[in-house]
Amino acid sequence: MDDIEKFDKFLSFYDKYYQTVSEISMPCPIHDKDCPSIKHKECVSKSKEPLVSSDFMMYSFDDICRDTEIIDICNLPSTCDGLYLDKKRKVLYFIEYKGVKIDRNSKRSELHDILYNMNKDSECYDKYYERLQWVYNSYGDELAFKLRLKPFETLDLALPNVYKDYCNKNSISDEDKLDLNEFLSSIKKVYIVVAVCDKRNPTADRVGSYRFILRKPFERLRDLGLFDMVEIMDHNEFKFFLEKI
Repeated sequence: MDDIEKFDKFLSFYDKYYQTVSEISMPCPIHDKDCPSIKHKECVSKSKEPLVSSDFMMYSFDDICRDTEIIDICNLPSTCDGLYLDKKRKVLYFIEYKGVKIDRNSKRSELHDILYNMNKDSECYDKYYERLQWVYNSYGDELAFKLRLKPFETLDLALPNVYKDYCNKNSISDEDKLDLNEFLSSIKKVYIVVAVCDKRNPTADRVGSYRFILRKPFERLRDLGLFDMVEIMDHNEFKFFLEKI
């Protein structure tokens, strides 16, 4: 059994999380009701439609991590949503679905509103405007930070722990174990962020802001050799992409 077959067998152990893209890309987050530290928040989107409507199948990696005993459910790593192995082309795809604005729930966005609405004639303007402007310029976006973190924690933390848990549960001998580091360094890896495109206002679509903010951080993923290809697509581009693989 070669490494591709071993990795495919590992993934197939989690067949119950082999789902359609439509299921994985639903906007409402899934919370674990048994974990007291997870605060149940309102859905990030009022839409009840998936970001990408497709019957294409892949593994829901977030769900796999939640079902891994050696990963603390109350301290889950920041991981991609979907995982797909193309055995014929020998490519491993990591997919992240994002149907929200990149500045959602960001304190930086709140600071922007304060600065924009600050009355220049008010007494506090001269005293506080420059200070707030400095804080605003140095405040990173929360969601953008998480998106930069996901590729690293998926590869270096989550995937090794999931594989270790799989080996423990199936009593895989050292001789039969896959050298995961060697496998991940040899296989072609593609990381894709899928964002929504605003049909009513194409010039202000969300995928454009993702491309602008994440372009340089994602270029470093290629420069470091972590991924062979890193792409940011809108949902229509991604559907066309799925038809080709």
